[in-house]
Amino acid sequence: MPRRETAARRYAEAAFEIGREDGTLDRWERDLATLAVAMDNAELRRAVEHPALPYAAKERLLRRVVGDAVGAETLNLLLLMIRRGRPGAFDRMVEHFGELLRRHRGVRRAEVRTALPLDEQQRGALAERLTRLAEARVEMNEVVDGSLIGGIAVRIGDVLYDASVRNRLERMRARLTAG
Repeated sequence: MPRRETAARRYAEAAFEIGREDGTLDRWERDLATLAVAMDNAELRRAVEHPALPYAAKERLLRRVVGDAVGAETLNLLLLMIRRGRPGAFDRMVEHFGELLRRHRGVRRAEVRTALPLDEQQRGALAERLTRLAEARVEMNEVVDGSLIGGIAVRIGDVLYDASVRNRLERMRARLTAG
């Protein structure tokens, strides 16, 4: 596992444990989302990740940008990552924190690939079916993928449910060439 990934996981687990013990997981979630939006700014990201810029300047810049929008603990976590030379691990840390939070709340993430966008009725029916299938509340991430031709492909964790036309055609081709 790359160092950045390991660092991201460690920081996420530490933040999650602090939030769980203090009962502040919702605040951590909001604050990390706010910091993630701020860090999406290319100029801020370059400054924070620039090795020649002194830590004190990075800290002043971040405090000026986020102000009171995030709690001190959350900002201090990012500053700690910067001080230890790990600002590039911040995005993955936020992702890991989200995974820990979903697991804690009993929510599974499903990536739903369709050839065409789903309408509200289809989305609701699919969410209901996936909830039964996963035996947990499901958070869907929808992706339109024209290469599927039609149908749907869903990944929940390590399990792929592929009912796409492309998959059916590939299976048919394999049977025809094998037989």
